[in-house]
Amino acid sequence: MEKVLAGYRSPLSVEEGERIDFMVHCADSGTYEADLIRIINGDGDPAGPGLSFEEIDASFSGPHQGKAQEIRSGSFAQIDFSAPVSLGDYSFALAVFPTLYTGTPQTIAQLVTPDGNGIAVLNLNEAGHLELTMEDVVARLPAPLPLERWSFVGFSASKDDGQVTLFQDPIPNGPSDDADLYGCTSSQPKDAFQEMRVGKLVLASAYRADLRPETSFNGRLEAPRLMGAALEVDAMIALVRAEAPRLGDKNLAGFWDFSKSIDTPHLTDLSPSQAHGRVHNLPNRAVRGFRWNGSVRDWKQAPREYGAIHFHQSDVYDMGWPAAFSYEVPKGLRSGCYAARLRKGEETEYLTFFVRSPRRADRKKPKIVFIAPTASYMSYSNELAHVSVLQALYGQDAPLLPEVQMFVDNPAFGPSQYQAHTDGSGVHYVSYLRPIWNLRPDTRAWAFPADTTIIHWLESKDFDYDVITDHDLQEFGGTLLEGYSAAITGTHPEYLSTEIFDAYESFLSRGGRLMYMGGNGFYWRVAFSKEWQAAMEVRRAEDGNRGWVAEPGEYHHAFDGEMGGLWRRQSRSPNRLVGVGFAAQGFSTSTHYRRAAGAEDDRAAFIFDGVEGDVIGDFGLRGGGAAGEEIDRFDVALGSPPHGLVLASSENNPEDMLLAKEEFLFTLPPNVDPRIRADIVFFETPSGGAVFSTGSIAWAGSLSHNGFENSVARMTENVLRRFIEPEPFVMPERPEPSIPSLPGSVPSGQRIRA
Repeated sequence: MEKVLAGYRSPLSVEEGERIDFMVHCADSGTYEADLIRIINGDGDPAGPGLSFEEIDASFSGPHQGKAQEIRSGSFAQIDFSAPVSLGDYSFALAVFPTLYTGTPQTIAQLVTPDGNGIAVLNLNEAGHLELTMEDVVARLPAPLPLERWSFVGFSASKDDGQVTLFQDPIPNGPSDDADLYGCTSSQPKDAFQEMRVGKLVLASAYRADLRPETSFNGRLEAPRLMGAALEVDAMIALVRAEAPRLGDKNLAGFWDFSKSIDTPHLTDLSPSQAHGRVHNLPNRAVRGFRWNGSVRDWKQAPREYGAIHFHQSDVYDMGWPAAFSYEVPKGLRSGCYAARLRKGEETEYLTFFVRSPRRADRKKPKIVFIAPTASYMSYSNELAHVSVLQALYGQDAPLLPEVQMFVDNPAFGPSQYQAHTDGSGVHYVSYLRPIWNLRPDTRAWAFPADTTIIHWLESKDFDYDVITDHDLQEFGGTLLEGYSAAITGTHPEYLSTEIFDAYESFLSRGGRLMYMGGNGFYWRVAFSKEWQAAMEVRRAEDGNRGWVAEPGEYHHAFDGEMGGLWRRQSRSPNRLVGVGFAAQGFSTSTHYRRAAGAEDDRAAFIFDGVEGDVIGDFGLRGGGAAGEEIDRFDVALGSPPHGLVLASSENNPEDMLLAKEEFLFTLPPNVDPRIRADIVFFETPSGGAVFSTGSIAWAGSLSHNGFENSVARMTENVLRRFIEPEPFVMPERPEPSIPSLPGSVPSGQRIRA
């Protein structure tokens, strides 16, 4: 089936009285039906209980006329002069670091009149040569502009003699570099040359009044300068190199410093024109410029060395589609996972959103809250990693679901943070203001669909609960968790900002009880921005399993200036929070747990009430067992509390269950390391709370087995029922580490240093 429906919603999470807009693309412009559903189980695995939805009356339910929307991507900058600048002779120059020849023209810069007509366009042509166009092509340089290196480029025009000069001058990479190989200048007369009035400067795109990118540039730009004089090449280069404008220079019309306001969309002009601008579609900031020399690694310490912006043709922040319909959340609508369901013929599309409980002081909360890991949903949004991993590890080509194929056919929907841009650089930013194929039920059972199996289990046991999201914790902080006794995570809460991590810690410090129902959680640090409220940033620094690595010197987020990378590297390991941390990953099959010594402790008796036998979870939807996909291990050396009880550990892990990259210093033979295991862990906190961690993404896929009557479901229910009781937990008087009893296991506190 070929899909024709796609869409998104804004915002991602709402509460009663708030409005949510739905943007819809219908490729064939026919009609479609829309209605509202609450998602109870979004995992359509035929071996499981099946999809489960509750249909909800909504004002938008019924037929809608579809419309094909423009699908475009590409970041750019636009600068508007508050008062147009009249120039006779003029010069424009900047530093350029191209990263990709596309075989099509790429616009580096365009000067535009106040009424929107182009004056001068500086392009890379199809072959990567610098080209200047003023109504027609005036000059083209014979050598291509070199990729992956900085060059000074620019042009000047003299009205008096009609002379136009275009130049490129690569900056040497070292003492042995022959930069002159690519440096060249072209000067030639132009028949007619009129005085011009500049109203706009557009960078990395051709100008369009509707702010749609066109002929996008791939690469970095820095230090644009506009002068009302026809300068010599050396003078233009000196102007770009200058860190501040010269006082009293009456010819200076634009001196833009991108090292200012790095954490915002804003661009600062230091010239008398004060022609400030902004970037669109989220290009990378806080990236190295031509002044960076490697002595500073934090852009806040030397912002002038980070005065570049990296533009990509594949950048997306907001598709900008008009709302097809809207919905105001009525009073009394229960908290949960919802979707606007779109249907056309045999096709069904879902625009998923979340309804949090109202933040009224008089509202009595249930004792349980499920925290949907929307930061992780965002990082994986539109991911194709599962396709490449299957091919790389197993030599298999995954059949593409229709929603995946639609993304493959429309890459302008924007990639995930597990992929690279078209120029090969890593994707720092993702946004929910675009179609996302995997933020929906009835698709690949990973992230959101997998998490709904926990919702389904809660419903099957008649627990009363609320749903909130990472985005809610980011916006409202840890106070949002006040009043709840037990908090339950999703299967893969991998990505957290400082604010979200703080919310979890403050919840536990107040005596809250936390059920970590997954694996590879609390792993990557991310950042959010009030300026780009739908976006999230990641910098994959230093270590960890990842699809790309941040460039040297670019480990700090642009949004908040914090060091990116693994939380483990920043003294806030997941082990300290939930007792376990990422150990290994493998996706062919899953296995089971076997009871460990900690299960015999009286402190854990309530967890095993009604659970028979030593083997736990030798069944499930995720590869046949409860321990698999990505697994976590107890380790005191990494911060696991010494009094933590290891209740069970996985055994017979599949051969492709490979040790996490940060766990070793050089490569090892596969599957021979005792650190490759999933541990189920329980421990108490000093404030009367407790933590229960499953150590496996696959755990939730075993809950529904045998009609929710099985060892995994029973243990989970036992824990939750105790966690919502008011009686405080008590720390043991003499904390002693619980050591897994698996053959060849490593005692807590001891680590293999390969």
